[in-house]
Amino acid sequence: MVRINAILPEDTIKKIDDIAKAAKKSRSKILREAADKIIEEYETLKAEQIKRDKIKQAIKIQDKLREKSGKWNGISEVRKWRERKN
Repeated sequence: MVRINAILPEDTIKKIDDIAKAAKKSRSKILREAADKIIEEYETLKAEQIKRDKIKQAIKIQDKLREKSGKWNGISEVRKWRERKN
């Protein structure tokens, strides 16, 4: 592990120490767990944003295809193909 120095307000340290005491953990352990949660949240939000961006891109592609196809009706086309088979 790597040791770091951080400057935090005294009241924040007091609250962290209270949590550590109640949880029977060290201050360092509480801070490591908090850092892990922040990293997990960030990665989750980043993955969700990537997913949203991909969905937006797919919608743009669909819209372009819809414009290009004009008044084409997929249901009518399927019915035509079914009728030709019979």
